[in-house]
Amino acid sequence: MVGSLALSLLVACPAPRGPSAVTIAPQTVELGRPGAVLSGVAGDEKTAFAALASAKPTAKTTIEAIKAGTLPPAWHTELDGSGGPLALVGRVVVGALGGTGHVAGIELRGQPGAVVVALDAATGSIAWQRAIDATEWSVVSALAATSDGVLVGGSFSGTLRIGATVVSSAGKSDGFVARLTAAGGVGWLVRIGGPGGDAVQGVAASGDRIAIAGTFAAGADLLGQPLPPYDERSPYADGFVAELDATGARRWARPFGGPADESVAGVAIDAHGRIVVAATVRDTVHLGSADLVANGAADGLVAWWASDGEAGPAVLIGGADFDGLRAIAAAGDHALVGGFFSGAIRLGTRALTAGGGDDAFLAELDASGNVVAAWPVSGDGREEVTALTAIPGGFVAGIAHTAAATVGSDVLPAPRDPLSGAAIVVRPVR
Repeated sequence: MVGSLALSLLVACPAPRGPSAVTIAPQTVELGRPGAVLSGVAGDEKTAFAALASAKPTAKTTIEAIKAGTLPPAWHTELDGSGGPLALVGRVVVGALGGTGHVAGIELRGQPGAVVVALDAATGSIAWQRAIDATEWSVVSALAATSDGVLVGGSFSGTLRIGATVVSSAGKSDGFVARLTAAGGVGWLVRIGGPGGDAVQGVAASGDRIAIAGTFAAGADLLGQPLPPYDERSPYADGFVAELDATGARRWARPFGGPADESVAGVAIDAHGRIVVAATVRDTVHLGSADLVANGAADGLVAWWASDGEAGPAVLIGGADFDGLRAIAAAGDHALVGGFFSGAIRLGTRALTAGGGDDAFLAELDASGNVVAAWPVSGDGREEVTALTAIPGGFVAGIAHTAAATVGSDVLPAPRDPLSGAAIVVRPVR
């Protein structure tokens, strides 16, 4: 059912299912407000956190905590800057903000620059802030909790500074990944790139293992190891996935790509230690020893790698039109993905047909690439999965919509501002 924030988002009770004893109550909660865009979600079995960014008249982001049975939210904190991803890291919720000039109270270099800010999860008060800015520009694309802090991934141009640690881009743009401590200190900073355009678009952690994924052009390297492109002469981006250890040292790196551009939506590590990547691919993509051919103009790709870097299963999700993936998370040994499609696609046993514009979907896949559950998000406008995070027993997803929409049997009302429809979707997993 759809409701106000007074609805219980999450219900915890003993249940003999999966690796946890948590049962999730399915909920769809409308959060939209005029002029605001849902940019990130995080949560656990008791609280969901959302970042709502507004660009009018100046960029502001409200991060709020939505507890079971509370109206209004338990707390909300407004910060200067445009919102990005969120991550729940122990007792703080960490968010990324971007902008020019003052962002979250910090004067930034670059146009834009970025700030990572940690808020006390119980009160919303600021615990710490860390500038991530460069002489030209910097963008934070991904956050992930570690055992003692947070991973930050993104891209930059010029000279990037995080605390006293500095790296410089090798060309048009480079990717980066940084490990911050629980107090916001800088553990290490790694640059990925070469003379072309390169970026990190996903980070994940499990124990002392760190996974990163992104895109690169010919000539790029990761800590001295070249990333071989599909075609040295091609101007288009390929994808890569890599594993680092807890100190930021390279364990292995693997490219994947083809004759057209690839884009990466994110990376996760499942309960069996496999690394899984979500991407959008066109034409033919070469992965390990396999070649996968997109069904239409573009398809979503879900691909697994073993802990030693050996390529595992890989599946395409899409139909005859332009389709792809926006987000990924791991729940036990299953992968959760959020994507978009137009025309018609098949998710497991379900055949879906898009409405007036692009429709969205959420899907759960087992470790062999089979779709075991699917949640279509459809309507007469455009629907999009903007964020996705796993919680014990289920997941929380952020949904953007421009008109009235449905999530399964739940109905989202048409937003007053077509650009500002936003909802949180909570669902259990198998």
